[in-house]
Amino acid sequence: MRIVAERMCKLSRDNETDPGIDGLDAIAINKVNQLLIESEANRSRKDIGNRKRFARLLREPAAIAVTMGLTDEVMRISNPVRAAKSFRTVSKDATISGLGLVDYLGIKIAVVGSIILPKLVMKAVRGRVEFASNGIILPAEKKELSSHISKRSQESARLNINVLGEAVLGDNEATERFNSVIEMIRRPEANYASVKISAIVSQLITIDHFGSVERVLKRLRVLYREAKVNKTFINLDMEEYRDLSITVEVFKTLLDEPEFADLNAGIVLQAYLPESHYYLENLIEWSRNRFMRSGATIKIRIVKGANLAMEKAEAELHGWTPAPYPKKSDVDASYTRLIDLALRPENAKAVRIGIASHNLFHIAWSIEVAKNRGVIEQLDIEMLEGMANAEALAIAKSMGSVLLYTPVTRKADFPSAVAYLVRRLDENTSLENYLRASFDMKEGSANYLDQKDRFKNSVSERHTIVTQSRRHSNMPISHAGEFANASDADLTNPIFQSALATEY
Repeated sequence: MRIVAERMCKLSRDNETDPGIDGLDAIAINKVNQLLIESEANRSRKDIGNRKRFARLLREPAAIAVTMGLTDEVMRISNPVRAAKSFRTVSKDATISGLGLVDYLGIKIAVVGSIILPKLVMKAVRGRVEFASNGIILPAEKKELSSHISKRSQESARLNINVLGEAVLGDNEATERFNSVIEMIRRPEANYASVKISAIVSQLITIDHFGSVERVLKRLRVLYREAKVNKTFINLDMEEYRDLSITVEVFKTLLDEPEFADLNAGIVLQAYLPESHYYLENLIEWSRNRFMRSGATIKIRIVKGANLAMEKAEAELHGWTPAPYPKKSDVDASYTRLIDLALRPENAKAVRIGIASHNLFHIAWSIEVAKNRGVIEQLDIEMLEGMANAEALAIAKSMGSVLLYTPVTRKADFPSAVAYLVRRLDENTSLENYLRASFDMKEGSANYLDQKDRFKNSVSERHTIVTQSRRHSNMPISHAGEFANASDADLTNPIFQSALATEY
């Protein structure tokens, strides 16, 4: 494990960035201008209304707080009396400017009604939240989902289905979620699905690395067998930093087994983690060797990462350095570096690359990089279902197709799916986020110019972005004027794990 830790701080010379594609940023910017025009032409009345609602929401911090309270607090409370009490507290900060006249009046009427008829009113509130999330979280019921898949197929969009639910705490919950994923895989209309290992195996213990790996492998073998029979592509999602090494290990171990030697499957890497650069090199080298043996390929979905708030909270709680990069500009530079290193002719046969983003600048740049290197067939563009429909249609027209990451839940389980809504709200309302800027973006606008500069900086800074682990680099944590206790031992550190195993 010490060797693994040392290798994660060093990348091979083959993994160097290519200055020869720096000039593609100008071509990418021109493509963005074209995509913006096409997106406006694609926008439906519903899309226009949603954009106005989001733009209004983002201008009003109090409205964001009310929305977060409704989704993250009120919707989780099953007792209607207690839910009504929480609703009245959350709604105190509601404003017309942030929510619009209709929703504002609806909330104020519901506040009064919740005192007299809490059960009836809270049912109506839940219905309104479900309606507002329609298109972002889809119904898992067979008829509704099948109809949506068919509609999207006509628009050259494919769906990557993710069965939502609460964080898994026990074996019963893990088994229930596992069965839900299996049921989805067996549906003939669903040919692509994503799953996190922490969603189907409970209580993954970092210090018990090998034991956790074995428990995950046992579950995944069953899932991958179903995938082979039903011809469903399985993508291993990534969320928590502590599950990174386990996820990569089970992915490689499983696909090296004779039973799955010819299976094509996918995995996610998060650009906000410096370690992703090591794992990209590791996965590409392994996949190229596997392709030579069996002809099977893998897909690496490159995302920026959407678990920042929890990573920061966990690090602060234990006295650790947060694993993700500290600045948005660092994440963007990391993202372009991963694109540069992944989209190369020597990788094209063994590894497909999914560029998952709503940032049209990064999407356009990845397309131009792929074209420049003659590997456009290696590339998939991926977006979130319901978050930027017009842009997705423009991408589908340009590329021939687009893949939409699609969270689904049964109507009865909707309250347990609100964590996804909360993460999306948290991510999309951050000041530097592209989606926040995109709601009123046009060529030459202030938001456009700011995002263009950020993009150009990310292209140039990819050559110098540090890829050494932040969590395991013993970076000092400043607590000026405060008492700071000794940090907890970090069980994700391979060096610590190795020392502990040797000692005991």
